[in-house]
Amino acid sequence: MGKHLKRSYELKKKIVEELLQGMSYTAVSKKYDIRSGTIANWKKKYLNGTLAIDKRGRKQQEIEDIEILKKSYALLKEIRSKQPE
Repeated sequence: MGKHLKRSYELKKKIVEELLQGMSYTAVSKKYDIRSGTIANWKKKYLNGTLAIDKRGRKQQEIEDIEILKKSYALLKEIRSKQPE
């Protein structure tokens, strides 16, 4: 399997959702080169609502706030690039 990497919440969620749609642990494990035990832990956390909490202790609300800020920044940057100087 692959080396230890920090994977994004979005990727973990996508992988778990593939499991929930009927894909096997073996198939998902091979597809993403991630151990099936790791995927099983993500599924358990997903079902408990704690998948978004990473090792640094960020909570789902903080992650959502960061995503909103990123999108706001990108939108503002786009608007500014279209304004005449």
